[in-house]
Amino acid sequence: MSESPPMTSQHAVSIHNAPTRPSWLRRALFPVGMLAAGVGLFWMVAGHSLMRGDVEQLPPESPRGSTDPDAVAVTVSPVTMRPVQRTVEAVGSLYGYEEVTLRAKVEGRIKRIVHDVSDSVSPGDAVIEIDPADAELAVRQTEKNLLAELARLGLTEPPAADFNVRNIPLVSQAKVRLDNAKTKFDRASQLAKKSVISAEELSDRTTEMRAAEAELANQILLANAVLATIQTRQEALAIARKQLDDTVLRAPIPSAPVPGLEHPAYAVTKRSVSEGALVRVGDEVCRLVIDRALKLKVAVPERYTTDVQLGQKADVLTSSSTTPFPGKVTRINPSVDPTTRTFEVEILCSNEAGKLKPGGFAKAAIATRLDERAVTVPLEALVSFAGISKIFVTDGDKVRELRVALGVQETDWVEISTPAIPDGTQVVTSGQAALAEGSTFFIRPTTPTRTAQK
Repeated sequence: MSESPPMTSQHAVSIHNAPTRPSWLRRALFPVGMLAAGVGLFWMVAGHSLMRGDVEQLPPESPRGSTDPDAVAVTVSPVTMRPVQRTVEAVGSLYGYEEVTLRAKVEGRIKRIVHDVSDSVSPGDAVIEIDPADAELAVRQTEKNLLAELARLGLTEPPAADFNVRNIPLVSQAKVRLDNAKTKFDRASQLAKKSVISAEELSDRTTEMRAAEAELANQILLANAVLATIQTRQEALAIARKQLDDTVLRAPIPSAPVPGLEHPAYAVTKRSVSEGALVRVGDEVCRLVIDRALKLKVAVPERYTTDVQLGQKADVLTSSSTTPFPGKVTRINPSVDPTTRTFEVEILCSNEAGKLKPGGFAKAAIATRLDERAVTVPLEALVSFAGISKIFVTDGDKVRELRVALGVQETDWVEISTPAIPDGTQVVTSGQAALAEGSTFFIRPTTPTRTAQK
């Protein structure tokens, strides 16, 4: 066996100077060690906290040892009987309380636009003026014709209704002549009896009296004819003055008070003419509307004929406001449209602030009756799928599935219209995903709580 050669001093120096672990490896291992130390410290603290009891108390597991192992943990809540306001909803359009189209009654040129679109006009105020020159000439001409007829009777003013034509000068003269002729006839008759005058002279006096009578009757007829002409001239003058007044188009005065408005006013919604334009009789000039009280006309389905009554309150909703406007049913059309099977209902709404606009679209909810005991369940009890709504009710230790029709819905409850559910019935409010008809269940404990450190 050969021996190893002895280590020389040169070999010792080589071993002493052998290369050590690189410095970059030490720098990489240092943060890893620090991270491991931090994780260890965290678990120590967390473990200590768990031992102190500052942990979430989870609900106990299902008591499967004492119940059906397939039982589902659920929460339940009883159905609630509460009053529910029944409403009938319908849509329609808003109209002004009164909408008027002003049309020209006389022919002429537009002289002045007194009020333009969006202006407020009080009843009786002028809106548009037509040049009155022609109408003024017609009035003056008719007045002169009337005066000429009055002059024929010796009058300066139209006579009253109880005027006696015998007071007219021509008639009075004829009456005097008749009286004179009668006097002569009476004297001649007396003399003829005494044979003082001849029969021929008596005949002349008779003829004179009859002629005077005819003259009086003729003057009365002429006077009556002139009176009739005067009345015609008066009516023509009234027509001429009316045409002169019609050159000013005014806002109409409502014949009945507007509900809720002490001083109603019109708003100009359209102007169809300009100053200087020629208009003829019947041409549209402008449109006016009372917009501080509006009428909502809605089409209500025929099945609600007995539900909707006069005087019922209604909420009116528009797309421009989330706040409903109060209204009241004022008119109900007694007939049903055979095409749509609906009847028209008119709802009066106050619009003093002017937030509603005539012609706008609106929806009405008419309050019909109040159901004192409507069946309602929590909203979370409802299960909806493929357009079908259902709930689960408890029946002993099992559940029953009920398909339901829904009624009024609020933020935390919904009404069950059908089927009828007895008061006190328990409905499942959680865990429905694991339930089916006839599933067994157990009531899950209350919501987990956190125990605070004392």
